[in-house]
Amino acid sequence: MRIRQIVVAASLGLLVLSGCGRSGRPVVPILAEPSPPTDLTTLVRSHAVVLAWARPTTNIDGTALQYLAEFRISRQQIAPQPSPLSAIAIVKVEKPENAVVSGNRYAFTDSHVVVGGKYAYSIEAVSRRGIVGPPSAEATALVTVEVEAPSSLQAEAGERAVRLSWVAPTRRVDGSPLAVVLRYNIYRGASPGRYDPSPINREPVRGTQFQDANLVNDQTYYYRVTAVESQEPPWQEGLPSSEVSVAPVDLTPPAPPQGVRAVAGPGAVVSLSWELNREPDLLGYLVYRRDAVYLTPQRLTEAPLKSPILTDRSVQSGGRYTYTVTAVDASLRRNESVPSEAVEVLVP
Repeated sequence: MRIRQIVVAASLGLLVLSGCGRSGRPVVPILAEPSPPTDLTTLVRSHAVVLAWARPTTNIDGTALQYLAEFRISRQQIAPQPSPLSAIAIVKVEKPENAVVSGNRYAFTDSHVVVGGKYAYSIEAVSRRGIVGPPSAEATALVTVEVEAPSSLQAEAGERAVRLSWVAPTRRVDGSPLAVVLRYNIYRGASPGRYDPSPINREPVRGTQFQDANLVNDQTYYYRVTAVESQEPPWQEGLPSSEVSVAPVDLTPPAPPQGVRAVAGPGAVVSLSWELNREPDLLGYLVYRRDAVYLTPQRLTEAPLKSPILTDRSVQSGGRYTYTVTAVDASLRRNESVPSEAVEVLVP
């Protein structure tokens, strides 16, 4: 009985101490395990294996994952000499020095592999409290002798698009012939020599042409292409092609201005006005005039006008003039619309 009283008293003392100086409900430590990384893929490139995966957003119990610290990468060699699974790298979630981050995807390159080796990889997510989540699904990779690079890569600019073409390689770097039908991965960069680890195509491309769409006109892009010899994941890439650069071009001119009006006088003057165009890339307007002296329209404005009005003070009394207006966009090509409907005016 005496022992029970002591235990009860000690428990009450702890409760009192825990409540001193703090109000509200007690804070429960977050102990849930992080969910495993998803969409783990492997890509063999230049005698190395590139791992790519998506960052998890929840714990395994479904709650939001807010305190993720790092990823632990493990590797097992399957062939030719089997080895046990072991950790090979740690990738920090924030600003990793040994990985590339693009959106919610991470990419890590394992260079410590040998030609002919087959490897299996898995990744675990670790919280800031050191709680290790379950491993991801396993991904394998087979390192082979590389295929030669595609040659004669060419890029043709289009409207918000680029069309690429190249010549297929016919052998490996050791001179041995190819016995597989190749596919291709395409890489795009915003500066020379710098590319995301993952290609822009979701699946390797069949054939030796590719169109990259939904680009920004007048912005320069850089491309290179690699051959893929495997017919299903994991993809095994050959050497990269030479680099080409190209800028998509705006080929679409604005619509012609509408509602052009010309009013003569008072005096030797003509006042022109028209409706505003609605194109977001509109630069301005050019005004043309034709009279008895010049049978072809002559441009009155050196630079595009920002406002839809113009006062022509170079007319003469008794003259008959015909006006048209065009719209010009802000692209490097300065696309110009077809002329508006012509309006004629007689200066009194």
